[in-house]
Amino acid sequence: MNIILAIIDTLRYDYIGANGNEWVKTPNMDRFTESSWAFDLSFAASYPTIPHRTDVITGRYGAPFHAWKPLDLDVPTIPRALAEHGYCTQLIHDTPHLVNGGHRFDYPFHAWTFVRGAEVDRPWIDDSSEYLDNWCKDPLFDDYDDDLWPAGTNFRTYGRANRRRKSDEDWNCARLFLTGCKFLKDNASRDNFFLWLDCFDPHEPWDAPPEFVKLYDDDPDYDGRIDPRSFASAVRNDPDLSEARRERLKVYYAAKVSWVDKWFGELMDVLERTGLAKNTAVVLTADHGTNVGERGKFGKGFPVREQEGRTPFVVRLPDGGSGRSGLFVQPQDVFATLMGIAGLAMPEGIDSHDVLKIAQEGGDDPRQVALSGRGVAQGARNRPPHNVLYTLFDREWYLEHAARPEDSRLTRYGSLEDVAAENQGAVESLRAAGIEEMAHRGADPRFVEWLKNDGEGELPVEWMYSDAHPAPSGWVSYFHNLYNNP
Repeated sequence: MNIILAIIDTLRYDYIGANGNEWVKTPNMDRFTESSWAFDLSFAASYPTIPHRTDVITGRYGAPFHAWKPLDLDVPTIPRALAEHGYCTQLIHDTPHLVNGGHRFDYPFHAWTFVRGAEVDRPWIDDSSEYLDNWCKDPLFDDYDDDLWPAGTNFRTYGRANRRRKSDEDWNCARLFLTGCKFLKDNASRDNFFLWLDCFDPHEPWDAPPEFVKLYDDDPDYDGRIDPRSFASAVRNDPDLSEARRERLKVYYAAKVSWVDKWFGELMDVLERTGLAKNTAVVLTADHGTNVGERGKFGKGFPVREQEGRTPFVVRLPDGGSGRSGLFVQPQDVFATLMGIAGLAMPEGIDSHDVLKIAQEGGDDPRQVALSGRGVAQGARNRPPHNVLYTLFDREWYLEHAARPEDSRLTRYGSLEDVAAENQGAVESLRAAGIEEMAHRGADPRFVEWLKNDGEGELPVEWMYSDAHPAPSGWVSYFHNLYNNP
């Protein structure tokens, strides 16, 4: 059995038509979802990009969340476990973080291909600062800085990386999936490959070809080109952003989701044409979602809320049936689920669940809650007790868990309103469940005790907030320089 794992960055669960969205056009993901097992309670755990993929590739918790660090080379990983049983393993990605800056996600694979050009990629140095063919100045954004590369943003590299883009096939998303198609054609006779396909779109910048933008904007005077000034966070998250500008930004994200859907469809078509659909399992998921105007915000943020935390998780098997499941899924479960598809035993000591098998057999949910958050060493050190530490999701609502009960916020799915004050019983129950789960995932016992005591006393900075391995000597995140240097 071949296996494809497709991770789509920044794809919201509720922006797929098959999940109930009536205005975003995702025909290929809809067909895929409807012929597969779809899990409706899948949530991010470690957050965002690299921490999430550490969860996936290792199947391990990070006590309780992984920090943003290079991959530990001494722990079991999915590609290594499959390779030990005769699988050939290939990584194809345009998510630059996987290899840029020493993150080492190429290491466990037999082969890997990096498609250049996504948001923070830095493939070339030149003196140009030119508009791409699908960019123009939009009068809607004329109140903002006229600089093409606003200070303090990472998008100055994006234009340079894509300066030769002309046809649809030149965009990095298209090149990613077309590379995946080439892999399928080159391996059409195999029954032992594992392909990890990692797509950075629809991550920011929300830049899509004009014909996809026009799917969502029927203004006859608008040609679908994009103003790159809108990419800047200071513009997107301006508290005084006009309604017209908000609607234009919503269009940009929807267009990019549909753009990804087009090329995912190309991959699925080639899977059929090569005959590989008969012996290939496909898992489609995402690392996190994003905000598209909720609470006045565009882009992901912290604390993790429904908009960021809820993700698609869809599994299609040859003759494997289809259905909807209400099992809780977290990224750690990818490991056991893929090993189950391959008919192989899990390495020992990994707390991962084969959710496909449980769904097919109608078994009990091994989880009652899901947790999402950042590595505490990054996100919570020196925080006063009233700040949110992590988010807890159950079947009805989610709790932004602060140390003090009065600072925790409770929200029903599909709502933006904090209803903690009138649902104190639910708050108390969820807080208790969250603390129990933190302990289960290996959080420092002193931190767990501090939570049980509602944040009484200081949060000692010497606590070990994550069991992630130390970063290699001399390693620092390349974000420090990437965003602020030309």
